[in-house]
Amino acid sequence: MSATVQQCTACSSVMFPFRLFCPYCGHWEFADHQVDDAVVEETTTLADGAVIATVVCGAGARLIARIVGGEVSQGDKVALSNEPDREPGVFAYIPFTPESRY
Repeated sequence: MSATVQQCTACSSVMFPFRLFCPYCGHWEFADHQVDDAVVEETTTLADGAVIATVVCGAGARLIARIVGGEVSQGDKVALSNEPDREPGVFAYIPFTPESRY
């Protein structure tokens, strides 16, 4: 499974959430980019028990994700998904639907 993020067609920067223009080069055309996994940078447990994490994908983008299905620690590699109810196992959920692009 993978997660969809945005990639600038001019400078190849990868980002999420989706932007109207690239903050690095100012370009306004993007392509969908699939990211399979990321490394956990840090985690925070919210008052309701949900765990969110800053994760860094191989393309260099830092994403905020909800950890689902178990526990992770700093430095752990975790799968990414845009599906909140994917198969069992630990993964980082990145909320995305085509309607939420902009």
